[in-house]
Amino acid sequence: MVNWERLAEQSEVSYVSADFERAAYRLMVEQILYANDKFSRVAYHLIVKHLAAFREVMSLLGVHLIHNAHHAYVAAIPSHPVAEKMRLSETRLALVLRRIYDDRMQSAEIADGEAFVSLEELERAYKEWLKRELPERGELRELAQAMKRYGLVRVSEADDGQPYKIVIRPGIVDVLSEGALHQLAAHAPMKDEEAGDGLA
Repeated sequence: MVNWERLAEQSEVSYVSADFERAAYRLMVEQILYANDKFSRVAYHLIVKHLAAFREVMSLLGVHLIHNAHHAYVAAIPSHPVAEKMRLSETRLALVLRRIYDDRMQSAEIADGEAFVSLEELERAYKEWLKRELPERGELRELAQAMKRYGLVRVSEADDGQPYKIVIRPGIVDVLSEGALHQLAAHAPMKDEEAGDGLA
């Protein structure tokens, strides 16, 4: 069993056991911690420095810990289906965002692992792929915040007259792996059928 006290004593930096607990909790809550995010930086470096210990702790909770050194993030991927924790509206947006990210990757339109998408582009893609209108601005902002909590996006200032733009983050590939995408795709129509509103 991992002993935070012992790890803190052995560390070259002056950590205490509470630092390890906070880092583990933050990772569980936020799911992805990026090194270049101001409020995640310390936890990210602590986890990476003691990766084996954090992997052991996460495995006890049924969570697989991924470290992407190239894009400098750690991700906590639960073994239970991702579709269980997402609302239908979140599922739809997540599917569209992942597809946009894949398209950007193929066309090499990625900067530091991130893909920028304007609200106009998102609206077009959402309509084309789901055959439905993008949620209204207020609901969309709320959905974007949910995606942010999952570590999939960040919201950035727009320079094209739009209120903001969405930046799709590299961790989306780990959170929404091929298996997770199949779960989400199956989850969306099932939920819609229950509500009598099938996906086109």
